[in-house]
Amino acid sequence: MFKKIVTLYIDDASLRLVITDGKRVEKWAELPLEPGLVRSNVIVKEAEVAAKIKQLLEAQKVKAKKVIVGLSGLHCLSRPLILPQMPKAMQDEAVIQEARKVLPVPLEQLYISWQTIPAPEGKIQVFFIAIPRKTADVLLRVLREVQLVPHFLDIKPLALARVVREPTAMIVDIQPTEFDIIIMADGVPQPIRTVPFPSEALPWSKKLPLIKNDLDRTIKFYNSNNPENTLASSVPIYISGELADEPELCQSLSDELGYPVLPLSSTLEYPEQFNLSRYMVNIGLALKELSSGRETGLAVVNLNALPAAYRPKPFSLTRVIAVPSAVVVVGLVVSLVMLIQGASASIVSTHNQLDATYQLIKQKQLREQELTENIAELEGTIAGLEAAHDTFTTALDSLIWQRSMVNGNLEVAAYYVPLDITLTSINQAGSTLTINGTSSSETEILDYARKLDLTTRFSEVTVANVRRTADEAMEFTLVLRTKG
Repeated sequence: MFKKIVTLYIDDASLRLVITDGKRVEKWAELPLEPGLVRSNVIVKEAEVAAKIKQLLEAQKVKAKKVIVGLSGLHCLSRPLILPQMPKAMQDEAVIQEARKVLPVPLEQLYISWQTIPAPEGKIQVFFIAIPRKTADVLLRVLREVQLVPHFLDIKPLALARVVREPTAMIVDIQPTEFDIIIMADGVPQPIRTVPFPSEALPWSKKLPLIKNDLDRTIKFYNSNNPENTLASSVPIYISGELADEPELCQSLSDELGYPVLPLSSTLEYPEQFNLSRYMVNIGLALKELSSGRETGLAVVNLNALPAAYRPKPFSLTRVIAVPSAVVVVGLVVSLVMLIQGASASIVSTHNQLDATYQLIKQKQLREQELTENIAELEGTIAGLEAAHDTFTTALDSLIWQRSMVNGNLEVAAYYVPLDITLTSINQAGSTLTINGTSSSETEILDYARKLDLTTRFSEVTVANVRRTADEAMEFTLVLRTKG
């Protein structure tokens, strides 16, 4: 009998459930979510979402409690890291230190998961995922409310990458509120982008140019960073989600970008009425538990992003032997009690002998009192030194945090800069980040400001100045207010 695998994907617009029995889709269902229940990948109204999940499970008569959960890649960060060779015991700390350098937010706000992947000779390569703690905590609280036990957690881009049959390919998934772009290079997803639409009601005439421009920019970004391994024109672009049902738009995308555009398929069997492109993320989640490479594609990344604090406790041999050990301990205690009772008679007979030593004990007690007073004085000195140490540590942590924030601001500002914009200066003064640059188009400047605002890293993004120079270029100044 094949093992049933229950997968649940949650995004801003809906819940999607797929149950597979071995290598075949057995059940599937979708339940729309009212606007505002989940916003930007974060569950806002926990009780309402929990009720929706319970409604979906009861309608499909799902009795299983173990589930594989997927969530949108919005605000989740992932990338490969190259490290020097080192003992395995040192790798955890090395990954954390490198992640601290490249992530734009403090690690205290994230859950980090990672795995080793094939690396150049003499190096170690790891792939890590950073998920906002707020996103994960509220999701896992809701699952606990409906008595579901997640044993795997994944983000949508990695689940989609698991379905692809080629080691090098591109994937574009379009949903009502967002779209994902994944470039697979030798089985490693890099880079990954999840981009929200400005509005859920956009027609294709406005959606498609946004998708094409972001995909074109992502391809150019990858090629510029990998000049020895650029994406050839034969590399396919696999489409899933809403665009998979629009063959004419797919052909238009292929004609403009110069790459073949194909629908993303699955190795799992499924009924004829099953909408594969709509449930492709669930298929990728189900493949997470299949160990055979024939079913699971060529992606080398298959880590579990479920935070360690939420993972089921491993089987403990200590618990198995605890009861017989307790019986042995009780037997030993009974024996000791009987031995003490026998010794009490001897204590009474020697009581008189103890009187002779009373004066000697008194002298030792006085000496002990003197030592106690000396210890108290030393403890006061130590307490003062610890207070000074805490003050220094607090100041140092503040400096480290400020450096992390500044580095993060600069990295975000540089990462989202469009190709037609040249930055002339970036200055950080207190909570204000000032960006100066030039562009050939005012539209690019506004697009750049919009993308910085969508990162939610800044409380305020203002286009402070735009003017046209003598050579018809546009000089601009952006002023950004950082949070916290």
